[in-house]
Amino acid sequence: MPKSLVGMRGSITRRSLLKTSAAGAAALAMPMIGGRSAYASEGSAYAMELWEKTKSDLAAMGDFRKELNIHAWEGYTEEPVLDPFASEVGAKVNPQMLISDPAAVNNLRSGGTSTWDVINLNNAWQRKELYPEGLITPLDKEKFKPLYAMNTPSFQWPYLWAMDQGGNELLGMIQRFGPSGIGVNTDKISRETVEKGGYMEIIEGAKGQYGILDYENWVIMHTCMAAGFSPFRKHTEAEMESYRELIFKLFANAKKVSDDQAALARDMITGDIVAVIPGSVYSVSAARYEGETQIESVMPEDGIEETKTAASPKGKSGITWIEVTSLVKNPAPTPLAEAFLVYCHTPEAAYRVAAKAPGTLNPIVQMGSPDVLSQFSEDELDAFQWGENGVWLQTLLDRCIDFDINPDYAAMHDLYTEAKRSRG
Repeated sequence: MPKSLVGMRGSITRRSLLKTSAAGAAALAMPMIGGRSAYASEGSAYAMELWEKTKSDLAAMGDFRKELNIHAWEGYTEEPVLDPFASEVGAKVNPQMLISDPAAVNNLRSGGTSTWDVINLNNAWQRKELYPEGLITPLDKEKFKPLYAMNTPSFQWPYLWAMDQGGNELLGMIQRFGPSGIGVNTDKISRETVEKGGYMEIIEGAKGQYGILDYENWVIMHTCMAAGFSPFRKHTEAEMESYRELIFKLFANAKKVSDDQAALARDMITGDIVAVIPGSVYSVSAARYEGETQIESVMPEDGIEETKTAASPKGKSGITWIEVTSLVKNPAPTPLAEAFLVYCHTPEAAYRVAAKAPGTLNPIVQMGSPDVLSQFSEDELDAFQWGENGVWLQTLLDRCIDFDINPDYAAMHDLYTEAKRSRG
């Protein structure tokens, strides 16, 4: 997770956070999310050179499969990202959006390696399951390592979640990241109220007034956090019972359950619901970009006990996700898969991945390059809660633990399913 390099904190308001122009943000923002890499411009120049060489190599290859099949979270599956790539390489791209990492992993295990060429998942799956099980192919380190010069220093080479557990193989490209907590209409319930009251302020205090964003793994993870323990380790019988009680309460007290983040955001805007669990920058950013800046992702101030340290006395309450996009070990591979990862590093494509997908805007690690960061408008930065000097986003990240794998997922998913069905 990115580490704060700026100690400043202060009162945070909505539009007042962005007192600088996009150019000013380019000059100021990166010290907050890690600072600007000394070699950022060389990194983006290398990305462009590599992309031109990749296109030339593809043109010289002759006969290969001209279709690329992508299984990814929303953002990598939309036309603003895919159409320029397809046009430049003369290929057809077949995307399918996913909303559950475990379901996508199981898809690969059950034969999906013959379908997909590129898989985009949150961190941990690649190094802990996909690569050990032979489901993905490592990248060419010598080719991709120089691209890390575009990244903010918190994501410099070698980045833990992109590498295998031995630290020898590069398992994918990193790009989008962000914090996940509670989505809130701050005109209906204040940020401060949710920060102080935590998850139970919504689950109990806003009974019958909130929605559940039904991304099943994320519902499970945030229920664990709300119950007071990390989802990312083995759990005791008492913890499993606490989880069972809370997941049933979460569903029983919710007004709406939907896997449509845009619909739930609209419901918050109209006041039909006051909050959404889980609610990340990923899921509220599109509404914010449309001017509905009262919709925010909020992290409770007080986190779970096991995360409290001298350096972080209040602990962690949210979850930071970092996507890793990998090459599926398809028995009939196409060079378009690696080409797509190269393309996504070019400054314009990286910016489009971050800001031009219709349903979500997100920070990306390549914002360490001025050629990338300078493309963002004030409204785009505000959409993913950047704040002046990046302070707001960093504050949210500081309250999060990194996404990881839940060893009790199967048992917890069974309880999640029962709780969801109990709504009738």
